Amino acid sequence: MKKIMNVIVMGLCIIFIGFVMIFSMLPNTVLNVSVTIGGFAIPIVIIIITMIIEIKKTKDSQEKSKIREFWLRILFIIYCILLITILFLNNEYRMYDFHGININTFSREHFETINIIPFSTIIGYIYGLLFKDVSTSIVIINLVTNLLLFSPMGFFIPLLFKNRITNIKQFIILIIILSLFVEILQFITYRGSTDIDDIILNTMGAIIVYALMKTKLVKKILKKALDISE
Repeated sequence: MKKIMNVIVMGLCIIFIGFVMIFSMLPNTVLNVSVTIGGFAIPIVIIIITMIIEIKKTKDSQEKSKIREFWLRILFIIYCILLITILFLNNEYRMYDFHGININTFSREHFETINIIPFSTIIGYIYGLLFKDVSTSIVIINLVTNLLLFSPMGFFIPLLFKNRITNIKQFIILIIILSLFVEILQFITYRGSTDIDDIILNTMGAIIVYALMKTKLVKKILKKALDISE
């Protein structure tokens, strides 16, 4: 029965995520944000419910651990696919024909679009928001989105890679490297603006969740829901 349920759950995940992925790769098509998030959120909720039910039904601690690790790895894979979809596939930048305006990947014009001054973009958005030069929606999209993009890393890495990433210093270095890698890929593929503030926001979001994972309240919730103990 358990195997049948797992097959059904995985099938539903493939259907929902596959729908988003297919439409995200169609030329001249950018899905609505709510559709993209919804296509991933539904499978995530289904998996979380399935994981909790299976853990609660099992008495053996080793079996609980296997169930938890299996579903957490599936959730991590889904999260990574969501990141790729948002950053590279379902991305409005792919609609622009940069080559049509003679901007080569490694041209001076393209390098001039890079921001290497820390907090300049963040301060600019806040200043624009205070003096109503920039709309609230633009600020939310550019600041809050970057803050949230890597925040799930603060949840997954301590649970799935606790033997490799053992302290916050290693965690921060890993997030910075991952975020820098994304910025470089976006620069090469014309899928976004390359900005050091994106790395700062990505890292801050991940650190916040990582810190929350260490609090007594979150530990208590994880213990109750997923039977996770120190």
